[in-house]
Amino acid sequence: MKKDALFCVGQKAFIEKDGKILVLNDPVEGLDFPGGKIQEGEAKDGDPESLKSSLKREVKEETGLEIEVFDPFYVWYHEFPKNHRNYPRVVYLVAFKCKYISGDLKLSHEHDKFRWVDKNDYHEVNDRSDYFDVLEKYFL
Repeated sequence: MKKDALFCVGQKAFIEKDGKILVLNDPVEGLDFPGGKIQEGEAKDGDPESLKSSLKREVKEETGLEIEVFDPFYVWYHEFPKNHRNYPRVVYLVAFKCKYISGDLKLSHEHDKFRWVDKNDYHEVNDRSDYFDVLEKYFL
């Protein structure tokens, strides 16, 4: 019998604006998307909207943007590398389709670059990571 998995739960926002998706760069890991781990007290029993509120908070903190959160479209496990601030955590990530509502993009200290990509140029950010695999699934 396999052991129970121990992991954090996180969410990533695939924010669409004018047909493009926002991708970020984590200076340690590379390709990333706005979002993060759900904090204590954010997930409320019987309230699935609390998860969307958590994601909106993370996006606002990391980018300054206001978004609308739609349904999830993909889930995956991610192990942080040894040189990452979250090592040795494992996170179970839920990718949500989102829409830009308002705000000027201003990155937090967690990311050093951003780019908007569409189905014609998203291959240019291919870093062979699990994050790119999810981006590709978004556009397929």
